[in-house]
Amino acid sequence: MTLKIFITGIGGFIGSHLAEFLAARDCEVYGSYYRPTNDLAFGRNASKELFNIDVRDRKHLEEAFAVVRPDVIYHLAAQSYPMVSYTDPEYTLESNVNGTLNVFESVLSLGLSGTRIMLASSTAAYGFIDPQETPVTENQPFRPAHVYGMSKAGQDLLGYTYHQAHALDVIRLRIGNCVGPRRTGEVVSDFTLRRARIDTGEIPPRFRVGNLHTKRAFLDVRDALEGFWGLQKNGRSGAAYNISGEQPTTIEELLDIVLEGCDPRPEIVRDPELVRDVDEPIYWSDLSPLKRDTGWIQQFPLSRTVGDMIHWWKERL
Repeated sequence: MTLKIFITGIGGFIGSHLAEFLAARDCEVYGSYYRPTNDLAFGRNASKELFNIDVRDRKHLEEAFAVVRPDVIYHLAAQSYPMVSYTDPEYTLESNVNGTLNVFESVLSLGLSGTRIMLASSTAAYGFIDPQETPVTENQPFRPAHVYGMSKAGQDLLGYTYHQAHALDVIRLRIGNCVGPRRTGEVVSDFTLRRARIDTGEIPPRFRVGNLHTKRAFLDVRDALEGFWGLQKNGRSGAAYNISGEQPTTIEELLDIVLEGCDPRPEIVRDPELVRDVDEPIYWSDLSPLKRDTGWIQQFPLSRTVGDMIHWWKERL
């Protein structure tokens, strides 16, 4: 039987890659978009039908689910940028928390009790982590550092609540620092874009940087999708799973990888405007449940991801 899969946020970075990934596995893909951050052609070319829906509008979301009656829902739609949550906290909460509530209520209203909901939470929900607490397990308490992190904690808790109270088949995907071609608005995409612009002579060899000492476990989107697929098939209903890179990397180490082979080496300039007032010192998660239930193995080293992102940017300059 062909699986019908609905992706909210199909116009985003992960959503566009996921649509192509699922279509290549003979799934019937549908999706919704609102304020897309990627070229919508990626999702459209991989899908049977797209719907223009703001997930804050339950009526329109329910109408789309009624048409498709999906076997699986990937709920990716969100305001996904931590820095935006400082300037627009209301929209962040409405989209992420109320939007998730609308997904669950629509599924209940339509009697889609057999639909598996893959809920895109985030390791940002963990927030402030003492390095001695790493790698962080799924039992780590939430201590979010900003409204975005709080909104992802809210989504995650809604997933737990609706599984417990209404027996919805929800899997919470706690995704950490997912990067790759098409990604924008975060440190790896910013660094690789500037490297591409230096290589093409568009800007002088000078790098403005913020805090180089924070650590992040970066995950290639192609590895993330394999984890999603494994959990869609074998994940335990109601469970939360960390999905991130296996080892943390300092931003300084990331910079060295980005600048590998750059001759002459650019001047590095510390810019106070790029330093966040509040910045979590480390994100590094334990991946034991993901590996146990799916056999997942990280395939793409950060150097490969960075190289692919630089190449992608050069094609677009």
